[in-house]
Amino acid sequence: MKMIKVMSKKLVRKAIEMIKNLADEEEEEYEDEDGDYYEDEEASLEGDDGETTEDDEESEEDDENASDEEEEEEESNYEAFWKNFGKNIKLGVIEDSSNRLKLAKLLRFYSTNDPDQLTSLDEYISRMKEDQDTILYLPGDSKEAILKSPILQKYTNKDYEVLLLGDAIDEFCT
Repeated sequence: MKMIKVMSKKLVRKAIEMIKNLADEEEEEYEDEDGDYYEDEEASLEGDDGETTEDDEESEEDDENASDEEEEEEESNYEAFWKNFGKNIKLGVIEDSSNRLKLAKLLRFYSTNDPDQLTSLDEYISRMKEDQDTILYLPGDSKEAILKSPILQKYTNKDYEVLLLGDAIDEFCT
């Protein structure tokens, strides 16, 4: 019986580690998109005189099409995992007190910053205003219903980002 408990703990720990690696890969790819990588690429496409030739424009379009396809694949990794297993992660946060902090780093929510893009709590915290000392969230029946809420307008008018909790289990996670 003791051996089964040890195996269970190790399996849970390994599964959380693998999921964290998947989430970290997504965040690193997102950071690369905001960095200077693309600016350097554009500079290398320019000719010696600083102007872009037709061949360069065609290769740039091909690169953009390829990067769009890659973004769809990249987007599908953790986001697809989250769509399939997000509720289980949320349940783990609620029920598994020994792994609660590790699982909380894997949580994703929609926010008023970009209502179509999932955001982690760490990303949310990094965007908080200096005078903001709490995480703001608004529960509701759906993301669309929350976005129409007059309560939300109070915070968006002050430029505060608010997490949109459109799932019933979200409130228990917080």
